[in-house]
Amino acid sequence: MEENIKALADAIYADKVRRARGLSIGERIGTAIELFEGALGLMRDGIRAQFPEKNEADVESLLRWRLRRLRQVSEHGIYSKSPP
Repeated sequence: MEENIKALADAIYADKVRRARGLSIGERIGTAIELFEGALGLMRDGIRAQFPEKNEADVESLLRWRLRRLRQVSEHGIYSKSPP
């Protein structure tokens, strides 16, 4: 059963790679923007769930703080991918 799931996951991944390689630069940038905006939406939803009393201005402020914090973590190499 797990072999079937892995084969299906690999096929889906290979199809995504093939489609991505066929995109123009503009399409790739557009896709990246869509993914980033989707991630921002999920982050906002998480903030609202964690702090239901916050208004929209507070949610945006906390979102910006979290994004700055993520950038600091990345720039300082605090977390890094472990070797396989």
